[in-house]
Amino acid sequence: MSSSSQTAISSLARDITSRLAEQLPGVLQKLLDKGIDARDEFHIDFLLRRNGPDRAQESEKLTSIDISTNVHVAIPLTRLAPPRAGGIINDRPSRDGSIPETPLDHPQQDEEHHNEREDHRPAKRRATGALTIGRKQRQDSEVTEPISRRMGSDTRVFPQRKKRPPDNPSFQPSSLGKFITGVWENIYSSVRMNPAEVVDQWQAIESSGQPKLLLDTDSEIAARDDSAFGRMNVLTRKISQTSRACRSLEVIVQAHWVQIFDDRVAELGATMSREKAKKSAMSQACLDFGWTDKELRNKMGIWRGYHDIKNCGGWATLVFAGMGLYRFCKYRVSFTEDTFATLRALRHRFEVAADTLHPRWRSLLAIIGLTTERKYTGHPHDWVVCAPGDKAVPLPTTYHQWDEHFSYDHLEDSVVDEDAWGLFDPRTVVPSADARSRTCQACGQSQSDDPRLNTCVCFSNLYGATKPGSTPVQIFRTPDGKNNGLIACCALERGAAVGEFVGQVTSGLQNKDVMFGQTERAMYQIWQGRQGNHTRFVNHSCQPNSQFERFVWLGIQRIVLVSKGIEAGEEITVDYSDTYWKNLDKECLCGSHKCRYRKRSTRLLTPPESG
Repeated sequence: MSSSSQTAISSLARDITSRLAEQLPGVLQKLLDKGIDARDEFHIDFLLRRNGPDRAQESEKLTSIDISTNVHVAIPLTRLAPPRAGGIINDRPSRDGSIPETPLDHPQQDEEHHNEREDHRPAKRRATGALTIGRKQRQDSEVTEPISRRMGSDTRVFPQRKKRPPDNPSFQPSSLGKFITGVWENIYSSVRMNPAEVVDQWQAIESSGQPKLLLDTDSEIAARDDSAFGRMNVLTRKISQTSRACRSLEVIVQAHWVQIFDDRVAELGATMSREKAKKSAMSQACLDFGWTDKELRNKMGIWRGYHDIKNCGGWATLVFAGMGLYRFCKYRVSFTEDTFATLRALRHRFEVAADTLHPRWRSLLAIIGLTTERKYTGHPHDWVVCAPGDKAVPLPTTYHQWDEHFSYDHLEDSVVDEDAWGLFDPRTVVPSADARSRTCQACGQSQSDDPRLNTCVCFSNLYGATKPGSTPVQIFRTPDGKNNGLIACCALERGAAVGEFVGQVTSGLQNKDVMFGQTERAMYQIWQGRQGNHTRFVNHSCQPNSQFERFVWLGIQRIVLVSKGIEAGEEITVDYSDTYWKNLDKECLCGSHKCRYRKRSTRLLTPPESG
């Protein structure tokens, strides 16, 4: 280091020392007076960092100050030499280039203080900041040297705060999984695909200036809420459904236009080259639309995506596609043969759900002259979806090998067998006349079938809230000999209710697959052999993804099937328990490597009432 540089650093050190010695101790003393333990001592290290000749970063300590105003300056930190506190930089370097130390104030006291600190101070780590505040703590008679208090973060610690989304987020391509999830969610939502709603939209405003749809809602809301808020809720719902139906009409027409365009090109190709035929058809379309050639080509790229989806997944896939349809067809990153194979495998599953949950959706196809007749009628669970690409089959036919007269009634709630219980419901925990029957035993909140009064949300998709159109599950034909099973169309998060175990509440049945329940008043059975709901078709597994839980709703004990975390497309299973398998001559077909009942050798010869 040159003499001029050393002189400048020495001058800087003295100036910093003087200013900090005069002002900073008083400031820190005020902090101590505000509640910091006065027995603790503080000191401040001031470092100077710069790049050395070999581009390695070097640092030197200019000064350090104690709260007790004992001020001293340290020599430079070079060549990884340990810092030496207690001296001041001299203006004149020695012959060998080292900087001798001369005391600033009270040399003898300062040297003693320096020696004492050197005896007790542990090896210092290399400084990483220019200004650090250390703290010396006294515990009884022992004194520990300064411990650097640093604020930092460890990315290995969870949870972490989510990144704030940008103010103007860019839309990303939609994946196949998100696209399929959007289709299922729209099919199982409360939206109605009714062309009559579209017709009403053209008559939304009467000649009097009043909205017709709003006036038509009077009879619908009279029994519930005749306030302006209630009327506007109904109007908004109708307009939203109308908008959704119009959007479906739009994609139907655009997908069909691509087919008609291709037919026109083929027709013109009989008398000219394909390139000229395509150009001629494009020119005619641009003239009719009033668009430029570039505008039409950009739109055709997306419309052709609609056309490809319709060809593979059917019209139901296109009509009930979610909001990601446009991005899915614009970016086309998932337009592969595997994607088309997946859509072909799901085609009949989509149609079963769409036809049974939205009976009038095919009426939208009349706009392009297609048939409006449904392929699948009745209840959503009257049909069993089969192998990928195969049409669904009626539920009774899957049991004809055991009972050619098999039939099944789908119930919303359990029915009590009057021959066994008369007018008494054995599931009663608290009589309805008792006010306690309206308090949840699990969360302590108020229970009511009226969503405006209910505050219990233990199983909100089953009780106390507006129920969805149907649980997003389907009965499917298992490939491993278990007859029928239940498959999840959408993911069911952990703790979500798959459904209530619904059937005939009876007693005294023998050699039947039944669910046992017990209250303080009675023991009962729930049998699903001829009537019930989708929970009847849940198969056993020694490693299940759902479980049964007992829950009291409005004083009546219910048995609820609860998800442990079920992925979309996964079979829903439950453990039947050891009581079911005890002395039962059946073979467990769960296929789990932890199967508890694989020792059975007799194949299933009787109808599996659970599958």
